[in-house]
Amino acid sequence: MPDGHPPPRCGNVFVAVHQKTAESDMQNALNEFYDWSLTLTMRVMGYALDRIGDQLLASQVAEEIGFNRRANKLISFFHMDWVMMAEANQNLLSMMPEVSVVYGFSEPARFGTMETPVFVGAEWFNAEPEDDLQLGLKSEIQFVNCRRGPQAIAYYS
Repeated sequence: MPDGHPPPRCGNVFVAVHQKTAESDMQNALNEFYDWSLTLTMRVMGYALDRIGDQLLASQVAEEIGFNRRANKLISFFHMDWVMMAEANQNLLSMMPEVSVVYGFSEPARFGTMETPVFVGAEWFNAEPEDDLQLGLKSEIQFVNCRRGPQAIAYYS
């Protein structure tokens, strides 16, 4: 989901993973830093924006169905996840079985920023614009500086 939008039949909660920037800070070697994001989308059932003010709805939704709680769990799960990084390196190795040394990731991504949750309407869910029951909250959570290089990760069989 390169833009964070959920598919039309996403259910009540959907998390999209999408690539962000990549850069290197060395001239004579690759010392790459990768960023990626999660976009958390949660449908808000039973509310219409024209009947409840934004602030009231935001506080009720955040407290009653746990949008912020879910976001915090995602942040805690993926921040500095060394296991996920090791699995990514294992995937790199399996893509190149003829080599025993892989130019792998050496530092996992860390939590960067979380955008303020915003209300989204039917267009976010690819529904008909007049469908005012299609209402939700979404927020992009950015993870930054997953480092790859310049040292190689060696694997021995």
